[in-house]
Amino acid sequence: MATPPPPSPPPSPPPTGAPPDDGSLRPLLSIARSLALLFALLAGLLFLVFLAFAFLDLVLGRGPGDLVSAVYCLASAAVNYVLWREIPALERLAEARQYAALRERTIVWAVLGLIFFVVVGVLLLVVWLKAELLVSRTSS
Repeated sequence: MATPPPPSPPPSPPPTGAPPDDGSLRPLLSIARSLALLFALLAGLLFLVFLAFAFLDLVLGRGPGDLVSAVYCLASAAVNYVLWREIPALERLAEARQYAALRERTIVWAVLGLIFFVVVGVLLLVVWLKAELLVSRTSS
């Protein structure tokens, strides 16, 4: 009795045209989102501290050095809070594999992140670089 031939492997799915995802964008964005909230809260607290010192300096007749620090901390808190609110939209772009749109939107936030608390900006810059690599892979 002859043995039947082994079954052939299932056909591979047709290419969808979507670029490959190395899976490292979403975790980086998640970390950046958590850090943005942490830095927004930290900058908010520092704003209150510097504002108290600025008030004390004004009462004692010193310069407005702490007031400048307070304004920077307030701006940092606002930028990091808005960034915390924006990152879910960036995560959706990564999930949809729309890397060109992700790259375009990430660079603005990376620059703002570099100006207001460097760590989040560096993470977003890494996301931008990875999105750039994924876009260049698909175009070539």
